Amino acid sequence: MKTNIEPPVVQRRALRHSAIPALGLVVALGLSGCSASYWPDFSPQPTKTTQAKDPQTALPPVPVTEGQMDRIVEQVSEVAGIGDDSLDAASLEPRFNGDALAQRTANYTIRKAVPQYEVVPPRITKDRLDYELVQSTDSWPRTMFMTVASETKDDANAQDQDESKEGASPSLALILTQQTPQENYLVSRVIALRGGISMPQAAPAEDGTALLSNDLETLELPPGEVGAAYASLLQNGKDSPEADSFDLTSDTLLDHYGLARTQTEQQKSDAKGQTMKFSVQAHQGDLEPVALSTGVGGALVATTVIEEQIVEAAGGRFKPQVPEAAAALSGLTGEQDKLVQEVAHQMLFFVPNKSEHKKIELLGVTSELVGARNS
Repeated sequence: MKTNIEPPVVQRRALRHSAIPALGLVVALGLSGCSASYWPDFSPQPTKTTQAKDPQTALPPVPVTEGQMDRIVEQVSEVAGIGDDSLDAASLEPRFNGDALAQRTANYTIRKAVPQYEVVPPRITKDRLDYELVQSTDSWPRTMFMTVASETKDDANAQDQDESKEGASPSLALILTQQTPQENYLVSRVIALRGGISMPQAAPAEDGTALLSNDLETLELPPGEVGAAYASLLQNGKDSPEADSFDLTSDTLLDHYGLARTQTEQQKSDAKGQTMKFSVQAHQGDLEPVALSTGVGGALVATTVIEEQIVEAAGGRFKPQVPEAAAALSGLTGEQDKLVQEVAHQMLFFVPNKSEHKKIELLGVTSELVGARNS
């Protein structure tokens, strides 16, 4: 298989401008984000690291070697490939949990019932990219942030035919946690990195980093509040007070989801003379956010926002029709007085230190229809 990166070596690889293909969004409902012609920028990183609470205190040794990281990624890729090929979510459980497992479980359920469903998760490859953060700790749980290349079915076909499909599939960020010494590192979130971004400066993986408290107040927002603040943006739009904390100059998610999507659907319905009412609610998901210090200022925060897309008959004769994908997840069919479709947005943010007076940047997102109900 051809790849755009060098094979892993024993020592920490220097971060560089790699040809790493990345789509803007992996989305449900057929929406797409930034152009595939842009790639995340993995720039050279400083080697000096700092501790989140006490910069003068040495971090414990990094508990994962390069060779172990290689094996972990290989096993994750293998398990994911088996699940993607068989559409069997149970086969993912040795290496997946949390929102990453929920996303693929929902996707497999839909695709088994609706073969023509167009949303297919990019395949996770074993090709490690040049941006990793490893929690320095001598206890458990232990958390890692890793970036890997992905491929689509078209990529695989092109490789079989010795053709290049550069730029066709996103770079992925994986959040992995090992709960006890006897357990595997499990992937809890899989996030597609946005095109055209620059990843924040970070210390080399072998220097290690700190897992931050979700109520840490030295960042622009405490990590535990980032998802809730962004949920307010989805629900209330870019004019909400929370917008002041975020860099929205290139945020296309808000143009396709949340209030913007609701307003578009309402306008289409009204133009047809229908009486249905469209609305949206959003909240941070139940899976706890993960915040890792970059070691040189600020933090990467991974969280999940649940968007509820609501359509109601509003007492009129027009009623929402259950789409095939929603029917596969819920068992609902035909017309309903009310339909709520749940979309999970697995998100990665860079949250700067409060003292820097900079805004929070959305680095990546994977969006997937994960549920539906009529109440």
